[in-house]
Amino acid sequence: MLSWEYPPRIVGGIARVVGELSKRLAMEGHDVTVVTYREENMPYYMKEESGVKVYCVDNYMIRPNNFIEWIMQLNFNMVAKVNELVLKGEKFDVIHAHDWLVAYAAKSIKESTKIPLIATIHATESGRNSGINTETQRYINDTEWMLTYEASKVIVNSNFMKSEVQRLFGLDYNKVDVIPNGIDIDKFDGIVRNYNFRRNYAKDNEKIIFTIGRLVYEKGIQHLLYAMPKIIQNYNDVKLVIAGKRTE
Repeated sequence: MLSWEYPPRIVGGIARVVGELSKRLAMEGHDVTVVTYREENMPYYMKEESGVKVYCVDNYMIRPNNFIEWIMQLNFNMVAKVNELVLKGEKFDVIHAHDWLVAYAAKSIKESTKIPLIATIHATESGRNSGINTETQRYINDTEWMLTYEASKVIVNSNFMKSEVQRLFGLDYNKVDVIPNGIDIDKFDGIVRNYNFRRNYAKDNEKIIFTIGRLVYEKGIQHLLYAMPKIIQNYNDVKLVIAGKRTE
């Protein structure tokens, strides 16, 4: 797997998805290797309790002019690490790339090793910005198209996302598979409702609509705000509670 973030480095949702997916695949008996970015104080190699092998790569010391150049440098180093592993005798059956941030590394490794490539598209640049409005957004959109073109299969987490990537990138219906993100229900065992805490936000007879996530446009919290007047018209005993933080 190629991912620009992996626990303990968590930038957004990709790290959590890749962390849980790799662990679950390993528990099912698969040999899983992750190549990711090494943040300060992270080791160069980790072997998880599940058996997942994680290789963390530095970026070049050259100071990039912008984020796009930084990502390209990271892709160069990911390719170098995978080539090193292959030369040492590691054998891989499939490359799994997560989003445009590792697209160039995935394409290069696919071409040099002839290993099949699958890609998970977690979100699109067009979806994040309600269209393509700048040259940087156009570059990212085109990179997303390239990744989906190079991949044998494309994975998304909802039917909505399937329709979006088909429309944006002209993908065949059968090329895109919907695999919803999973939930570890064991983490919720033993949780008892704390009514005193709940009363900080609503009365006992009131229902709570609760949403948690980054406070950014693409998460769609604005739609909840727009919908609240209509909800209140029909259910006047309801409160909306939003938790999260804004990211730069």
